[in-house]
Amino acid sequence: MSIELWRTRPFAHDFQHVVDGLYEQAFSPFTSGNASDGGSTGFQSLPVNVWETDGGYVATLMAPGLDEQTIKVTVHDDTLAIEGALVAQAPEGAKPVWQEFGPSKFRRSLKLGAAVDPSKVEALYRNGLLTITMPKAESAKPRQIQVQLTSNGSK
Repeated sequence: MSIELWRTRPFAHDFQHVVDGLYEQAFSPFTSGNASDGGSTGFQSLPVNVWETDGGYVATLMAPGLDEQTIKVTVHDDTLAIEGALVAQAPEGAKPVWQEFGPSKFRRSLKLGAAVDPSKVEALYRNGLLTITMPKAESAKPRQIQVQLTSNGSK
């Protein structure tokens, strides 16, 4: 049996909104790109999927509208770092009527769990998706060991 706080304590719902508002104000400099909310780090994060195969990793980031020239992919040992920028310019002489996004930068860093061979990493940006294929380093791949048989305790 569950107890619903809003039925037993009507003030709890309002209190939750106050706490949520305080939390959002406290962390908004780290989560939003709006300078009017007290400043920000200026970097956003993009949604990412990562899959592991026997031979490596594949990461896909949803990144529509990126300037391809700003995308930087770096791999070091088992860490993938991605940076880029969204450049949205208004037409000359135009004034904003509605604006939900503007120029922004993004940065994402992921620890993969096994070393990657940086010389074989490939990145492809198409239709707003950035797909990065990262083969594991030979030292990180599982290796099957051949068991040798001995007869009567001798080699």
